[in-house]
This record gives sequence, C-alpha cells and structure tokens, in this order.
Amino acid sequence: MSAPADRRLGYVPPPRPDWVAKVNDEGRCMDIAGVVPLDERSLIDTAMRNTGLSDFGEDDWREPFQVFIKALDEEAQLNLIGRLMTRSDILTFLEARLRIEDTYKRHPEINDQQIVAPLMVTGQGRSGTSALLNLLAADTDNGSTKIWETVFPCPPPEAETYATDPRIARADKLMTMWYRVTPEIQAIHEVDGNIPTETIHLDCLSFHSPYWMGLLGQVPSYFGYIVNRRTGQPYRYEQRVLRLLQWKNPRQRWVLKTPVFLQTMPEVLKHYPDARFVWIHRDPVVALSSLVNMVGTLNWIRSDKPFINDAYEGWTTAAPMAAMMSQPIDWLEGGVVPRSQLCNVMFRDFVQDPLAAVRQVYDYYGIDYGIDPGDARVAAMHQHLDEQRAKRHPRHSYDVGTAETIKRDREIFGRYQRYFGVPDEV
Repeated sequence: MSAPADRRLGYVPPPRPDWVAKVNDEGRCMDIAGVVPLDERSLIDTAMRNTGLSDFGEDDWREPFQVFIKALDEEAQLNLIGRLMTRSDILTFLEARLRIEDTYKRHPEINDQQIVAPLMVTGQGRSGTSALLNLLAADTDNGSTKIWETVFPCPPPEAETYATDPRIARADKLMTMWYRVTPEIQAIHEVDGNIPTETIHLDCLSFHSPYWMGLLGQVPSYFGYIVNRRTGQPYRYEQRVLRLLQWKNPRQRWVLKTPVFLQTMPEVLKHYPDARFVWIHRDPVVALSSLVNMVGTLNWIRSDKPFINDAYEGWTTAAPMAAMMSQPIDWLEGGVVPRSQLCNVMFRDFVQDPLAAVRQVYDYYGIDYGIDPGDARVAAMHQHLDEQRAKRHPRHSYDVGTAETIKRDREIFGRYQRYFGVPDEV
C-alpha cells in the first residue's frame, strides 16, 4: 500500500485535560452560538462599550472582519472552549484598534515616526524562525513586537516601564491559556506575554491575517478571500501600529518575523523598500512534518476536529508548500527581489552556533555586531541563550513519515533544496 499523500491524515490529537473535556461536553447540550455570539453587532457593540470609543479608523478592515466571523459560524465547528476563546480574541483586536485610532487623533505627531531598514525573518514554519527572532530581539539595539504590546498597544509603551508594564502579566494569562487547554503546545511553541510575536499577530488588528486568525477557527472561505485580494492594506496598518509602539519606546531597528513574507516579498518591498530579509532554511520534509503536528494541535484547542477542511492545506501539504518556497527563486532570478536584500541562514548552522549565525546576518547587512563578548548587546544575547538552555522544554514528538513518503516529498521540494543548498536531516 502506498503512503498517503496528505500527512494530515495521520495526525492523532492528544487527550484533553479532564476539565476541558467536561466543559466542552456540557457545551454539546447548549446553544453555544447564542450563549457565545460571534455576530458583527454583538462584537462591535461590546468593543465600543468596553472602551467608550466608536471610531475604528478607515473602513478597509470591515469587510474582511465580516467574512471572517461569517466563516467562523459556518465552517469552524468551534466547541464551547473554542468559542469563548475566539470571542475574547476578536474583542481584544477590536478594542486595540479603537484605542490606536483614538491615540492617533490625540497625537497626530506619531505619524512622523520613521521605520528604517527592518530585519525581516522568514522561512518555512518550524524551520527555526521563532528561535532566530527571539535571539535577534535580545540584542538591545533591536526591537520586536512583544505579545503584550500587540494585544494591548495603548497607551503606547514607554521605555522607562517597558520591562515592568502590568500589561505583560495580563497578556501572559491570556496566551498561556493555550497551555492550560492543550498542554502539548508547550512542547511545540513557546508563548507568554513578554516574548516576540509574529507580524501576522499584529495584522489581526486590520483583520488581514489568515494564518493567525486561522488559529481562532478553521475558516477556508476567509483564507480564500484574503489570498485572492492580497493588497498592501495589512502592511499599511502594520506600520501604523509600529510607529505607535516606537513613539515613546524608540527602537534602533525593528526585527519582524513571519513565514508569510515568503509569499509577499515584492509587496513587502513596496512598503518597506529598505527591508532586509533573513531566510532560515531547514530540511523542508522535517519542517513540514513538524508543522502538520503543530497546526493540528493548535486547531485541537478550539475544535473537536483538528483538520475539518482545507484552511491550512497550503502549509500542511508538500506541493503547495514547495511552490510557495520556490516562488522567491523566480523573484531573485528576475530581479524582483534584490539579492542584496536577502541573507540566507542554514538551520543546521544556527543550531550549532546561534551567535555565529547572528554575526553572519549582521556582517551581511553591515550591522555592528559588538566589540567583544563583554559588549552589552552581545552579553544580552548570551544571557538569552543561557536562559533558553536552562528551561526544561518538553520534547516535541512527531512522525516524519515512511521512507516512501519522505522520498516523494523530497522530490517535490527538490528545486528549493538544490537552489539554496539545504541539507537533508532524514
């Protein structure tokens, strides 16, 4: 019998904590759509009531918001815990947007802030992008969007209280709910209120973020809507938020990260013409196997069916993922993306010597690395690595597939691996 072409078919969800199973079981006899409404009027009225504000800014967020919440009700099959979490998340985004627009009205000078030559980390999901981002963010000259300031951006963070802001603890409680509902997430992806997050999290404030919002519920119609209407809108609002975040807490350079940059490099360069991409490369077969497990487990937080439709097909099956990872080759060969604005880092090299990989990036872009190991910036990165090693992370276990599956996927990813010289791990 041949190996299945879809790795998702082999995903087995973990057992739920007893309290989660009981709550969801109680929800099966309720009208949970009535108990936890996700309709436009309820969400918007609640956000306005909670903030005392009514101006959401430009209306280009509203249609994707409407498409998203419609898809949640019709496609996502959220359980009771999932519906509660998702309503809370949407209200957080709406309230953040209201407060951002109110702050800009009172302080239009925020528009004068400049975003200069950001480092933009990208790569296939599960290829080390988060680890690289977190290390780069430890450099005190760099700034990243922390989870707490992404979900609670107002009032704008201030340098003097940035490390002690009480919103850190509030955001931490919200994000670590993932662990309490599905403890296996701790072995897959670190979340807390004070670590860097992806720009796709920030882009939820414009409701143009299929991959983060897809974690709130499996919504293929929303995915299709966004992908078919991909414009610069999320980057415009993203920059609006970045200017606000750096207004009272200056950053010498931003370090931003998302795998989605692989799909949107030309569009990114229209809005960040001096962007400096950093692509970390890992064996795509191994990364894909890990990603399927991660997506299934994240979906399991909110639904009893971890893969109910094709919402994440492009990231969890080999052919579309390989096409996405090969597209930048054409952009490089055609001069659409300048080679001088892409630094390639191998996952294997990063794991062996993380700071050498950082030096490689800095040397490539002419960024001062620091005078010696005692330099404050270098010392901060050393401290970050020491803290990570001291943590006892659970081991993430996943199936890389049969020899036949690996061989098939290896052929599919062949162009990408050959072009960038990405070594096999299995």
